Amino acid sequence: MAALWPAIPVLGCWGPWYLPKGYYMYRVVDNAEEDGAVFSQFNLNAESNCREWQHRTSQSIPLTDIYQAVYKMSLEEFEAFHNESWGYGGNNAFLKWLSHGRWDEMNFLLFAKITEDVRGRQNSRWYYPSMRTGAKMSLEEIVDQALNYRGPLRDRYLLQAVRAMFSLRRYTDCIALWNKEASLLPKECVVRQLILPYIAGAEYRMKNYDKAVSYFYEAGDFVSMIACSDVNPPASTVEAIERIYQQEPNCSHFPEMLQRLVHTAEPDGEFYWEELDKDLVKDEHRQLIRLAVRIAQEGKAHNTAMWYYTAAFIEDLDGHPVEASKLLAKAEQSHGTEFIKESVKVMRIYLDAKLMPYNQGYENLLFKQLQWLDQKIADNITPKVRERTSEYYDLACNISYYYWNDMMRRIILAEVCPRMIVSGKTIRALQLANMADNRLLGLVDCKTYHKETHVKGRVEWVETTSSMSEFRRDKNMWSPDYSNYFFEMIDSVGIDKVIAYRNRIERPVDTFDRFLNGRGYVDMEYINDIVGTQCLRTMRYGDAVTYLGHIGRSFEGHLNTEIYWDPFSYERRDIKDKSDFKYRFAREMCMLEQEMNKTTDPDRKAEAMIRYATGMRNSFDRCWPLTQYYHGISYWGQVQKKRDWENEPEAIRAMERSMELFKTACALFTDRELAAKALYELNQYRTVAEKYPETEIGQYVCGHCDNLYDY
Repeated sequence: MAALWPAIPVLGCWGPWYLPKGYYMYRVVDNAEEDGAVFSQFNLNAESNCREWQHRTSQSIPLTDIYQAVYKMSLEEFEAFHNESWGYGGNNAFLKWLSHGRWDEMNFLLFAKITEDVRGRQNSRWYYPSMRTGAKMSLEEIVDQALNYRGPLRDRYLLQAVRAMFSLRRYTDCIALWNKEASLLPKECVVRQLILPYIAGAEYRMKNYDKAVSYFYEAGDFVSMIACSDVNPPASTVEAIERIYQQEPNCSHFPEMLQRLVHTAEPDGEFYWEELDKDLVKDEHRQLIRLAVRIAQEGKAHNTAMWYYTAAFIEDLDGHPVEASKLLAKAEQSHGTEFIKESVKVMRIYLDAKLMPYNQGYENLLFKQLQWLDQKIADNITPKVRERTSEYYDLACNISYYYWNDMMRRIILAEVCPRMIVSGKTIRALQLANMADNRLLGLVDCKTYHKETHVKGRVEWVETTSSMSEFRRDKNMWSPDYSNYFFEMIDSVGIDKVIAYRNRIERPVDTFDRFLNGRGYVDMEYINDIVGTQCLRTMRYGDAVTYLGHIGRSFEGHLNTEIYWDPFSYERRDIKDKSDFKYRFAREMCMLEQEMNKTTDPDRKAEAMIRYATGMRNSFDRCWPLTQYYHGISYWGQVQKKRDWENEPEAIRAMERSMELFKTACALFTDRELAAKALYELNQYRTVAEKYPETEIGQYVCGHCDNLYDY
């Protein structure tokens, strides 16, 4: 009987990298969570339950890990974990916590999953009594075992007892247990809220309609509440809202009902490799537009701005931003709480980003809007926001958890930056993306992570906290600065624009520049390394020396790559000195360029050409950390979905250029011994044997032909 509100899916156990446009923007519920994170990305009851488990266990355990264990693991999977928990070696932090002898909690979760399995079997339309044979226990046994439990998880066992009794249609027993014990639980207790819908349903089946209505109201299930009190139940949530409005125009539950419904039309944080769902706005949402406008116009509701705001928001989701802007203007002029007015202002910033021409006038307006939004970010940081930011997972994955920062990222990364680039304002786009990625990190300036330590001969992972600057320079840790939106953008816009951006950091031209630079991560060694690396990628070795020369040795701890092979060896050979590898490579390539241009001796020129061509080739091949920060075709971020490094113009040009140099160098040699030696090092054994058999190298090749496969 209880209506189920739509759930928002999320993957557990690994990082779901959502697009910035997946942040939830619609906001009419105040203080929905204690940490200021107004929106959840999975079912609200499930989230509350997971937060209760987090409170019971450890605040450092991610909610997604708890959700994975409690809601996503099958009975068989959890039973296997339960039986061998002592040897658990996986990455789920909640399961790790359980595996350290937390038998009470572990036994309960197994019991709950058994309950769900047995209920699922019996609730099936294909259920027959003979199916009990394959079940772990009967529903009657579940009730008895749950009621006999007297430990610290008594409230949770009561929930299992009620669920089993409800499936057995023992409605009188459900009500009796509620009156005797469950109703005495604190009203803020999550388990009490989970039990309520079953009690409401039991009262309804016992034809105690007034009590059922009361319980459904307390549980926030208004559709079921109206269905209990009306012989003609509503067909949709919108119809339920309309009927409640006729009785109570200012019902305190309207914001929650609206937020849950509108969220079903918002992009739910789609993965960056998936296409957008274009059909999220349904007829019910369009009906809500008409109802919201009517309620706002009638004037019975006090918070008319909320209703115009709701109509405007759905209009935009339905692809009508101009009409949305007109409705939002009415919200701006209508009566509303300060909270709603702030939500309206955020949407105005968003619609301006979508609709206004990207000229100087818009930049001036955007500057003022970002100043306001930035102040909101700085003023509303709670301990919970600080904790989740220091863990970095939610920020990296674009998971909604701090409204003000979420909105800044949503507007800048999904709307402003793409249009700035199209408008030719790439430098401004880079500045904005840097602020979006790094502003909150700079304000919190704290990173919590697990670091490997050795204790009495054992390897242990100890939770460590440090400043962001210390974390960034720890060579044993993964730096966040090579997998965010800003980095992907700066790594793909082209070297000339990157150099121009670097210069704007050193020499800002206006107040907006200084504002954005002051809120991004503009460590000049980090920026110079990006510029220098791209100079190596475009084979501008002299420029690379200039930029890489500004970087100190301590910066190597900040890099996410290191080199293993000698870039000037044609064959795979370990590099002896890995330090300062980019600068030393750039300097060597510059020296080789000078020698190739200045020497008149053909043999010296040829040797320099071969070494130069080998370095150029390897810098895009086995020594790719010289020119790249990652390898492969699937990118880590969100700006572009794939990078096929082997077929990028710079790589193709480098391979073609190196082959030309190899051929030219081989033709230049006048000393036959040097020519044979060079060809031997290039693995050209057949050519050595056929053209230079009289040389020392040629005689060696001919004498070892069985071992030299080319010959």
